[in-house]
Amino acid sequence: MTDRTIASRPSLEQVTAIVDFMEKHPALGLGQLRGLEGRDESKKLWLKLTRIVNNISGPTRPMKSWIKYWADKKSTVRSKVQGCGGDPNSLCSNIEKKIWDVFLANDNSRTNRGAVKQESHYTEDNFFNEDSMDQNHVESDPVLAFEEPVADAEERQMAVMEKLVKVMSDQAAAMTQLAHASHVNAQAMERLAEASHIQARAIERLANTFDTISAATHDVRNAIVDIDATMKRFYSTSPT
Repeated sequence: MTDRTIASRPSLEQVTAIVDFMEKHPALGLGQLRGLEGRDESKKLWLKLTRIVNNISGPTRPMKSWIKYWADKKSTVRSKVQGCGGDPNSLCSNIEKKIWDVFLANDNSRTNRGAVKQESHYTEDNFFNEDSMDQNHVESDPVLAFEEPVADAEERQMAVMEKLVKVMSDQAAAMTQLAHASHVNAQAMERLAEASHIQARAIERLANTFDTISAATHDVRNAIVDIDATMKRFYSTSPT
């Protein structure tokens, strides 16, 4: 049975984490952990690396997939250098140059195709067929391992849908707040209009008061004029 290709490519951060981890554990990176103890140590390290890489931004893969990715990555780098006459300067990425310098430059035992096949056989078959492999891990079940990419895609799709729902919910909440603010503003404008109407009525009453005072003042003036005229007539008709 062959592995099904995982569509999502690892992120640069994930690849860098893998190379850094292998640099700290060169025996694992070179596939030199053999025998029962070596395979047990290899299993522990791969489980640790899988947890580290899956917690970094990028695709989430089972342990078996990361083991195969590492073997394929070294094989790809080796093929590029051999295809250019053994010149490592043909490598474009710093990650690939580091893989060559640390793991492949002095690895003369793996410079032929048969050696690559042997390493792939070790990482894919012997490592996973050990009786000591924990059956509770998803990586030990080939069927589950093959279904993992589909599950990952569904999980990512669900995560995107959840984010979309959250964004729409936040947008709805913002629209509700805007509607509430508009309602409060309308009430304030209504109260302002009412206050303006009350002020206008007060000014109107004040104007009427002034009109009344003006009329009363006019009446007093007329009365004074009449009194003055009467007094003049009285004095003009009196005997000397």
